[in-house]
Amino acid sequence: MAPPATDPAKMQQIQHFLSSVLSQRGPSALPYAETTKWLIRQHLLSLISSYASLEPKTAAFTHNDGRSVILLQADGTVPMPFQGVSYNIPVVIWLLESYPSHPPCVYVNPTRDMIIKRPHSNVSPSGLVSLPYLHNWVYPSSNLLDLAAQLSAAFSRDPPLYAQRRPHPPSPSPSIGSGYSRPPPSPYGHHQQQQQRTDDAAEVYKKNAINKMVEMVHVDLVTMRSA
Repeated sequence: MAPPATDPAKMQQIQHFLSSVLSQRGPSALPYAETTKWLIRQHLLSLISSYASLEPKTAAFTHNDGRSVILLQADGTVPMPFQGVSYNIPVVIWLLESYPSHPPCVYVNPTRDMIIKRPHSNVSPSGLVSLPYLHNWVYPSSNLLDLAAQLSAAFSRDPPLYAQRRPHPPSPSPSIGSGYSRPPPSPYGHHQQQQQRTDDAAEVYKKNAINKMVEMVHVDLVTMRSA
């Protein structure tokens, strides 16, 4: 299954972004050879046009010796068909200073609910990806578009990530009086309505008793007058 292509409006924004960052000069210039910047732009545009889930960015990359430098990267996901279902594997493709003469540096970038499979044939515990296509990188024919296809194929053969199981909360321990189950409390409105009905019945009873006494007094008065 082919990955979704990027829509033309977004491609225009990406073209403008790449032209802007690769044309900078002086201290803010990206550390790529001037003779390769046009090819870098073309490689990224070809990749993004076919993989809409990837996006070019600039970010700080820290080398093993502690040096930090602003580089281009393609950040997002690549599709991984597996058992008839397509999954998205989060990756970051770093274009090092020597790109495209040398291969990029690729990392699988798991989300919080994912963990890297250990051991894995192509992904180290730190997420660094190792592929024959990267080891056999040939300038100028090797490119990012073919690399993404190789990543997708390799991950389909051996998925590098799986969902992390979340611990279930422990069941509450039964108390001594657990054999007695209390009925749930009635809703406040229902309880209030029932109390109101009881008060009304008492009032009716009182009124009936008073009326009865009044009637008896009235009968006695009438009898005394007649006598």
